[in-house]
Amino acid sequence: MTTSYQQSRDSVINGALRVLGVIGAGDTPTPQDYQNCSEALNLYIKQLQTKGLPLWLVEDLPVPMVAGQYTYTLGPTGDVICDRPLRVVMAFIRSPQGNDTTLQVISRQEYMQQGYKPSSGTPNQVYYDPQLGNGVLYVFNNPNAAGWTIHLQVQQPISDILTPTSIPQFPSEWFNTLKFGLADQLALEYGVPAQVRAELAQRAAKYEEVMTDWSQEEASTSFSPDFRFRN
Repeated sequence: MTTSYQQSRDSVINGALRVLGVIGAGDTPTPQDYQNCSEALNLYIKQLQTKGLPLWLVEDLPVPMVAGQYTYTLGPTGDVICDRPLRVVMAFIRSPQGNDTTLQVISRQEYMQQGYKPSSGTPNQVYYDPQLGNGVLYVFNNPNAAGWTIHLQVQQPISDILTPTSIPQFPSEWFNTLKFGLADQLALEYGVPAQVRAELAQRAAKYEEVMTDWSQEEASTSFSPDFRFRN
């Protein structure tokens, strides 16, 4: 008995083409079909990254503080070597003694409203700009001592699927959604009749909605006043 069923890139493609009626049971797509469908699958997965915060993609990213440095690049050639994070969910700072303090993740506008960016002290706010290539983390206040580490809870990108045997970076519960979502993406390209396309789009959207909702963390919500910019 297993609970970790997975499908390779080509298995997802075969399933999508069967849904479309392009191939029958036991048939094999052409090399060109695999190439076209692989491109469509990777584009579809890139699009899925914009929906919510999938739990399996949220990771802890430590950023060691350097005294006097208040911007840090995060990415393949950054100060911190990693995949470029898509967004920061939450953050905390750990003191040299191991004590953790929550940091406020602020917007670009809020960061720009800070009067003096190099203001020295213990960081209490961060702003993250994804950019291209490397993202940029802005820290306020400017760290006045080494030994502190900011821990970012970040949404990482989904890995590209480039080979026939590559396994999409999704939990097994998502594979049916990938099959029907890919079929929906390919339907127009393969000349599927409009009525069938409409039914397929509706089913793919429903599967995607269910899995997107399921992949979110359940937690309570609280509200508090923000006094930072009051006179």
